[in-house]
Amino acid sequence: MKLPGGTDSDFHMHSTASDGGYSPSVLVEKCHAVGLKQIALTDHDTVDGTFEAMKVGERLGVRVLPGIEFSCVFEKKSVHMLGLGVDVHHEAFQQMLSKQRDMRQRRMNIMLQKLSDVGVHVTADEVLAEADGGSIGRPHVAKVLIKHDVVKTVAEAFDRYLAEGKPCYVEKEREMTVKEAIDWTHEVGGLSIVAHPGYYGLDHELIHWITKWGMDGIEVYHRDHEKQDQERYEQICEEAEQVTGSAIFRSGGSDFHHETYGRKQEPLGVTRLQDYYADQIITELSIRQRD
Repeated sequence: MKLPGGTDSDFHMHSTASDGGYSPSVLVEKCHAVGLKQIALTDHDTVDGTFEAMKVGERLGVRVLPGIEFSCVFEKKSVHMLGLGVDVHHEAFQQMLSKQRDMRQRRMNIMLQKLSDVGVHVTADEVLAEADGGSIGRPHVAKVLIKHDVVKTVAEAFDRYLAEGKPCYVEKEREMTVKEAIDWTHEVGGLSIVAHPGYYGLDHELIHWITKWGMDGIEVYHRDHEKQDQERYEQICEEAEQVTGSAIFRSGGSDFHHETYGRKQEPLGVTRLQDYYADQIITELSIRQRD
């Protein structure tokens, strides 16, 4: 859902450090070009692009929040959790992410073997080159399949080979739970926000995650949330505030990967977060960092 009026913030986007289409530097340059002044780089299960993005942001006058998007599970359902303003220097945090990368590498190797078993031959080096040093995921395998003319699109690669239930799908060794993602985010000084809750059908659980597990907010405003979705999640935030007596943060962003591939094709800078909500998040992070 596109927000009315001019806003300067986008707190959900991806670079080549995970499965985005642009390097952190180029992504920040593109944000600057469309007038974004506050962004969060939230690559999947990695913060490796943060330093490069922040350096370019300082030069261009774009505030870059260090962030991450955790791949999690709740009662066997896939859920993504955003961590905004995380401490990327935290040693234990980096060790945990390193273990996650190792698991991704093993998963990719098994996936490539399964592809070979059905007559599709892709090398690990090709996938690693596609990831370009970032966190390896199924979209990178899909892009190699496109280059081999096995499929035409990323969506087709998932539909034929890589999605759950398809012949080359490989389950993760161990998935982080929602509570673990919340706890890790707090451990490294960030705000824990559930990403695009409209995907999950878990609305009743959100207040529990806030009141019992300490989740800090909801991505109310997302590219794929329609007006009724926004209103529903605003109401959940208000209900949670009545229970906790504390502010619940409304976040939002484009979930940008690239203009021409992904769940929905949309130019950078169309979906934005209202500055009022973005400034609340920035202020809270500043308070936590002082404490």
